[in-house]
Amino acid sequence: MKLTKTQGTILFVLLVSIAMTAVMSFGILLLRLGWRDDFLKIWLGDFLIGCCLSIPTGFTVVPLIKKWVDSMTEK
Repeated sequence: MKLTKTQGTILFVLLVSIAMTAVMSFGILLLRLGWRDDFLKIWLGDFLIGCCLSIPTGFTVVPLIKKWVDSMTEK
């Protein structure tokens, strides 16, 4: 099954938002707290909050930045 261009864009934004949130929240939390018994529980909460912020940002800020960069790029 092939995705339409719109479906592909939506999936791309979702996956990039989730992946970046996972990596960044894990890394920052690990640097801040170090590894401890409740690390994964704390990280999961931070990750979910991060997704609530990164996914809407991905759908609003990313297209604006792309449009801005495209306007400065040679055709």
